[in-house]
Amino acid sequence: MKNILTPTDFSACAIEATKVTLALAEFTGAKMHLVHTITKNKNRISSVDLEQEHRNVNTLFKEWIKQAGEKRVDIITSCMEGNLVQNIQEYIDTNTIDFVVMGSHGASGKNEYLIGSNTQKVIRKVHCPVFIVKDSMANYGLGKIVFASNFDPSERPAFQYLLDFVRPFNPEIHLVAINTGSWFGQPYLLVKECMDDFVKMCAPLTCKTHFYRNLTIEGGIRQFSEEIGADLIAMSNINKHPLKRIFSGSNVEALVNHSKAPVLSIDIP
Repeated sequence: MKNILTPTDFSACAIEATKVTLALAEFTGAKMHLVHTITKNKNRISSVDLEQEHRNVNTLFKEWIKQAGEKRVDIITSCMEGNLVQNIQEYIDTNTIDFVVMGSHGASGKNEYLIGSNTQKVIRKVHCPVFIVKDSMANYGLGKIVFASNFDPSERPAFQYLLDFVRPFNPEIHLVAINTGSWFGQPYLLVKECMDDFVKMCAPLTCKTHFYRNLTIEGGIRQFSEEIGADLIAMSNINKHPLKRIFSGSNVEALVNHSKAPVLSIDIP
């Protein structure tokens, strides 16, 4: 991990995400990138308004530049105009970003899922691992981590990415396959055998396997995670991957909106 990006609208949730980014950058030695996108609307159309907003954003950036300097973290700030998701993808490509941290909801509030939040759009369209912060993560641990999957062998790179990310925290890994009745068509023994291969990848970390029944994929992941007190939920979200058909976009986005734990959406080359 060399470059961590946090898109921010300076909302309370975005501030918590920035705190996580700063902590990760300090821990890993990565460079921190803090980016704000100004979107034009009917109430802000003049060049004077745009210039004033740029000044306001740069003022807000100064506090994070100060905090990063105190922790000896390299930081780059950028204020752009246009489409948020497009700006993020272009910034990722241009600056070799390998990790994104975002708040689960922005300034428009938690109910923005009714029209589709910016975080949902990023998960859907941006090709990079995205760590979605819920609320405050002060003194937050990573003791129990859930990885939900169909455990096809092609899922291994995403799982290996997760292991590389969390291994320094020495967590307990929980592998879960969700049985919805309509989807769970593979024989139990076949899935169990595939899961056992993933367990071997975890050594020396503690790893447990689970089969969980629920009416929906998202509901099953969320309920199981709440039952065991998970600190993080992780899943592969590679567009070309078969798992994309299982965890449909709506399920992934619903999990981001409704889960109490942070979510790591893994989309890697």
